[in-house]
Amino acid sequence: MSYRNLMLLLAMMLVSYACYVRAEQNPYARYVAAGFSVIDDWALEKAPDQELFNGAMHGMISVLHRHGDQHSEFVDANQEEAFTEEYDQEFGGVGIHMRLLGEPSLPTVIALPLPSTPAADTDVQLGDRITAVDGRPTEGLELNAVTQMVRGRVNEPVTLTVKRPGVESTHDVTLKRALIMRESILGDVRGPDGRWNFLISEDPRIGYVRIQMFGDKTAEELSAVLAELTKDEELAGLIIDVRDDAGGALDAAVEISDLFLRAGRTIVSTRDRDGNVRDRYLSTGAGGFADLPLVVLVDRNSASASEIVAACLQDYDRAKIVGERSYGKGTVQRLMHIESGRSLLKLTSATYWRPSEKNIHRMPDDDESAEWGVTPDDGFVVPLSQEEYDVWRIYRGRRDLIGEGLEGELAAELTEQDGEVPADYQDQTLRQAIEFLSKKPENSGN
Repeated sequence: MSYRNLMLLLAMMLVSYACYVRAEQNPYARYVAAGFSVIDDWALEKAPDQELFNGAMHGMISVLHRHGDQHSEFVDANQEEAFTEEYDQEFGGVGIHMRLLGEPSLPTVIALPLPSTPAADTDVQLGDRITAVDGRPTEGLELNAVTQMVRGRVNEPVTLTVKRPGVESTHDVTLKRALIMRESILGDVRGPDGRWNFLISEDPRIGYVRIQMFGDKTAEELSAVLAELTKDEELAGLIIDVRDDAGGALDAAVEISDLFLRAGRTIVSTRDRDGNVRDRYLSTGAGGFADLPLVVLVDRNSASASEIVAACLQDYDRAKIVGERSYGKGTVQRLMHIESGRSLLKLTSATYWRPSEKNIHRMPDDDESAEWGVTPDDGFVVPLSQEEYDVWRIYRGRRDLIGEGLEGELAAELTEQDGEVPADYQDQTLRQAIEFLSKKPENSGN
């Protein structure tokens, strides 16, 4: 027997022994396996093993939910690819944003094609209706189904049948799929070329970045934006907008916080279910922006990684926090591959604690008087009614995709579907941040 095969055999024996010991420690592991075998052998209705396995996993997760853990999740093999794309921030596609609009309802291009993507270099325009993908009609399909048809393997072609507003006939556009990076850092408004402007138009001394998710590439994206913004002159300040950001990767939150801190500061720590500190993340001081004046915008849906950044920068007086009290999600989920890597278990395994040693998690029975979330600084609370919040979401979402001054049929359809945004609408939370930084000569934080 070769040395390599001997090592492989020993490794398999160790794994088998570990599983045996674990089963002996917890007899329910044996009971579950026995129950699976009994059902598989004796049930009158034969059920696929995969479905039995998925059902068992979903059942165990539902027990965790009943005990107060709302964030653990089982991701089966059919969902795994789409789930990991969210964090990897990349997929094979053509670079268009679509929504179902019109009568009959058809996938419609609602944003300028992303720069340097296949769609940006071909005949795809704002407002185009996609009537077929590779000859398959899209009428009657859910948007997710159309999205999966447009996406696919990199370098493989896909043909979109397009109907342009005001033109009776359709035409085909064939594109070669490329690796599309899902951007997580957005600016104030897109220019005519689809690229972001990361400066506030009315005060170009102030930078603006909106983090819409914390993925594997978010810190790298933000570093690149900051390098570009500070290449020629110094910024008067930076607005970091994490409103409506449900969070994402803990590492991304740590790396982003590190950009703005001096060395040796605790960014966040995590604790296990017994209260023991599992990890403590310290700043390196290598970020280079420890003196840049900052404002962080939060709202009722800023959660998890968003709250890590806001809490850290608030505790060190590095940023003014403006907006509404945040969501209050102070738990950490680990992603673990199971079923030979075909499925994922997203399991809550720890709580995270801000530098001030407070946990911001909101328990199911906590009311408004309890201490949870990240609360804006005194004088910087901007409360919004549900109606005001809904208008802001429509305004921000449309501005992110299309920019300013949208008119015509597409504008009318979006307004009919989403609702009206007043012509003189102003984002009051952003307005307060701009006013603060415009008047602030320097950041006295550390």
